[in-house]
Amino acid sequence: MGQRRSSFFVLIMREPADYEDENTMKKIKQLPIILLLCLMTLQAAAQTGNPEENRVFAPFISRLNAETKGSGILLTWKDASNLRSPFYNIYESEQPFDPERFIYTRKIASLGSRIESFLYEPGDSKPRYFLILAEEEGVLFDVFIPYRNMTMEKVSAERVVIQEEKAARISSLKVLPESQALLIRADSSNPGRSLILFRSTNPLENREDLADATQVRVFVNETIELRDQVVPGISFYYALVDQSLYESGSRILLYDGSVTARPVMIPLEEWSSETAHSFQFASRHNPLPLLNIELDIERGKRLPEMGIPDVPVELSRETKQALAELNLGKSVHPSVWRQPRLLSIERTGSAPPETSWVIELIETGDWESLLRRSEEQIKTSFDPEVQSRLHFYKGQAHYFLGNLEFAFMDFLIARSVYYGESNAWMLSIFEQRRILSKTLDLE
Repeated sequence: MGQRRSSFFVLIMREPADYEDENTMKKIKQLPIILLLCLMTLQAAAQTGNPEENRVFAPFISRLNAETKGSGILLTWKDASNLRSPFYNIYESEQPFDPERFIYTRKIASLGSRIESFLYEPGDSKPRYFLILAEEEGVLFDVFIPYRNMTMEKVSAERVVIQEEKAARISSLKVLPESQALLIRADSSNPGRSLILFRSTNPLENREDLADATQVRVFVNETIELRDQVVPGISFYYALVDQSLYESGSRILLYDGSVTARPVMIPLEEWSSETAHSFQFASRHNPLPLLNIELDIERGKRLPEMGIPDVPVELSRETKQALAELNLGKSVHPSVWRQPRLLSIERTGSAPPETSWVIELIETGDWESLLRRSEEQIKTSFDPEVQSRLHFYKGQAHYFLGNLEFAFMDFLIARSVYYGESNAWMLSIFEQRRILSKTLDLE
């Protein structure tokens, strides 16, 4: 526009000086009108060029970048600087984005501000384009700007061998009563893979059922055979699963051959005082609670007072510890105050970006930062296993900051996936509260 205005004025200044003919006189008479029109045009152009007075408000993120990260695609960007409380909606497409044919249902995530990164796990290796649109107070800003909030090159995840493909295939899981015990046998397609044996009094049909079951044994590169000493007369279900597959959060765990469809028990009629002496009590890792059972119980008489002793018995510290472990359903360490701990996926250095940063914070004891970052990451992580892992570390942050009640709740959430690891911290919290309670009573 500026170049046109400059050229226009040059042409006017070059008009010849001879105005004697009639046409020249007409042009001179029209000159004021032309000048007036030029001034009006310049004023309108100046107003249009003022970004503060006539601004179209359509904010957008910038520096959107997508790069392959193993089986995922890492998106990074810079937030829009002129929004107060925005959300950023992330879309993916296998075709270049067309504003005229844009499909809003292809949204893969919606994140708050100050996050500026997102790891997308597509589950395949198809190349994709990405777009991020800002949203505030229910208003979505439809702005499509190449290389700013829209990628122009396809990006794909690497084709990697996922845990479902690497996992050992379990077959022929058999559980049979034999000599006051349950004999367990099974076959594995890959003896080098670690396997977890679960036991429950309820049917095992999905992953949630395993969270409430007891982990009996981990088989590591050995023949799957075990004599499980259980209480006669009680029905049990068993399942054998690949350990790495279970820890990855996969739901493809239980299938025909890896779980017992029907309950199995040691029949009570096989129990006698003679065979009872051959029962291998040493195989139990914890003693059973003391019950006041009379000798004539074998003749079918009713237990007195539900088997609870009439006179209270003062238990030793070791017995109390064992009872607490039985109540939690998992053997734990007896130490009162625990040391910081990393889970196996972080210890081996194979943690994804969602939790890889916890290693440095735990090693340096920066509990405030660990608490803040884990709370932020939980809001943006959609994988149940990753969320459980974040709650596990968030619970440690609360624990070492002295917020034991909050720590207990985080470990309780993490317990659905990291059962034994969380129980150890929960027992420590119980012990802390017990000591504090005794101290207050003495005061």
